[in-house]
Amino acid sequence: MLSRERFAWVWLTALAVVFALYFAYVSVNADAVAALHMGQRIGLLAMALGALGIIAAVAYLVTRERDEEGRLVPADERDRRIEARASMYAYYVLMAGIILVGCVMPFTTGGWTIVHTTLLAIAASEFVHSGLIIHGYRRGLRV
Repeated sequence: MLSRERFAWVWLTALAVVFALYFAYVSVNADAVAALHMGQRIGLLAMALGALGIIAAVAYLVTRERDEEGRLVPADERDRRIEARASMYAYYVLMAGIILVGCVMPFTTGGWTIVHTTLLAIAASEFVHSGLIIHGYRRGLRV
């Protein structure tokens, strides 16, 4: 398994676990979370995003590929094409979510509902990105 595919697997798993735990906690304890003041809510969100940051940093350091002399292996044409295709579709997912958040939701809801929907749109686009990278390395590119 190539290093970029390994990182995509780790990132996909981390996204699924961290956001599932965060959204489960927020939805199950909705009354308790609603009673928190702004700093505590931001702290709760920062803990989830900080955990993702730590996981990403450690995974990058562990999974990066080196050659015999210890230099990082640069991305080849196949890696760049897989990344470009995954980024393109992830961008579409992100834009659909942000259009919902920025153009529709301000007129119907507000507050932390918009924050959570934005976070969900970002998570969905990253999920699509990692999934398509894994798919690209497993099944190959079709032109």
